[in-house]
Amino acid sequence: MRALIALAGVTALAGCVAAFPIDRPSDYTAESKLSTCKVDLPQDWKDGLSRNRTEAGSHEKVTVVAANEDAGTTLVKTTRNRTTELVLRDHGKRQQVMAVQNDAQLFGVEFDGRWVTFSTTPNPADHTTTTYAWDSRDDGAPVRIGASGAVVHNGKAAWSDSKGVHLYDLAKKKDRIVGQGKEPVFLGDAVIWLQDGKFRAEAALPEQLTNAEPAGGVASDGRTVVWAQDSELRGWREGWTEPRELAGIRSVPRTEGIVFPRVSGDFVSWQSESSYVTDIRSGATMHTTEGAYWLEVHGGALTQQGWRVAAATPLSELSPLRRC
Repeated sequence: MRALIALAGVTALAGCVAAFPIDRPSDYTAESKLSTCKVDLPQDWKDGLSRNRTEAGSHEKVTVVAANEDAGTTLVKTTRNRTTELVLRDHGKRQQVMAVQNDAQLFGVEFDGRWVTFSTTPNPADHTTTTYAWDSRDDGAPVRIGASGAVVHNGKAAWSDSKGVHLYDLAKKKDRIVGQGKEPVFLGDAVIWLQDGKFRAEAALPEQLTNAEPAGGVASDGRTVVWAQDSELRGWREGWTEPRELAGIRSVPRTEGIVFPRVSGDFVSWQSESSYVTDIRSGATMHTTEGAYWLEVHGGALTQQGWRVAAATPLSELSPLRRC
């Protein structure tokens, strides 16, 4: 097994810090670090991914990077012959969003069912970021909206830079600064973000979040917000009287902690040297150990990335993870 090459790319962008995953070796995996309930990958999850897999050629890499609510529409990133292409696949139809050449990087793809946001950099050594928005209902080209990775929800995009936290109306092409901080996410149609280790909001912050102490790694699907706090993955959604611990890892030996969480409905995917998926309902977590692959939730899909294989299956068709 090869050693871990890199955990994340971190670079100063116009006075703020941006982090994004860097690909690990295709045969890399790690032992489970869970300190909470661990279960095996259910057979129906394996079957669903097997039915919906795409085989990649020996000189290409294919990754499902976003999906709509029912997983019928996906965004797929393919790299071959020094060209990286982002394509929308909609029930058999194929539409190119953008292609970049040579060493240019394309990453941070987000999709709200209509609008797509994503970022590019010129090469791995040059982290100058350009962020675009693209309307999947239009045949037009992507439009530059900023210089820092964005999240998107119901036709609005949000990101942070040295000027503050931006809220951008994609249809009206109108940008405004709503506060100072980093890592904005949508909770309902409102934006919340981090400032000085606390959640902030333009309007009233939900009372249950006022005492939270997120260390970073904030994500939301509009209904549920999750974050890393010490060695715990924590979360809150409307109707809960307080935030809950969703999963935890052993604090010793300390490595990268909990990073890159994503949440969709009752499932949260996250990483800590390898990938995990937590079921909010049962508190159970499965860890990817077979075949050195990665699982993530994107919109309404569970996606798989592995050596020469990419797959996506609807979350609605997956059984809950059983309680310990």
